[in-house]
Amino acid sequence: MKMCGHCGSGNDDNSRFCIHCGAPLEARSGSDADRGPKEEIIYTDVAPRSIPISIILSFVTCGIYMLYWIYRLNDEINELAQDETAPGGGLVIILTVLTCGIYGLYWYYRMGEKCDYIAQTHTSNNILYLVLGIFGLGIVSIALMQDTVNRVLE
Repeated sequence: MKMCGHCGSGNDDNSRFCIHCGAPLEARSGSDADRGPKEEIIYTDVAPRSIPISIILSFVTCGIYMLYWIYRLNDEINELAQDETAPGGGLVIILTVLTCGIYGLYWYYRMGEKCDYIAQTHTSNNILYLVLGIFGLGIVSIALMQDTVNRVLE
């Protein structure tokens, strides 16, 4: 059982994030430490994406490319964070549309936590992404997420 360093609650050994507070959990539990060094993981579906080109395409296509960008970015961040229980990109878009954007705000917050986790930083990008989303600057949040993915892949 993994213990959350943020709230102290117990979580399943396979969990990447705390089920109570959402904080990232340590990548290895005590039983994993006995198995030796971790193998390097190769991400086959994740590739760097040009942020300026993605923003331009989002405006030129009246937001259609942005939906594709969100779809791919969601799946890429989940793969980098090794979060197999997270919803797929298609479900994120459907839930965002059905809830008139409310789920999208929650998605910004969760992706901020995962971006901090994959970048191995202890910042609070989740609040920044949420505030940008609330003020209608979601494309800036998405661009910042893509920048994190691009830096992790370097």
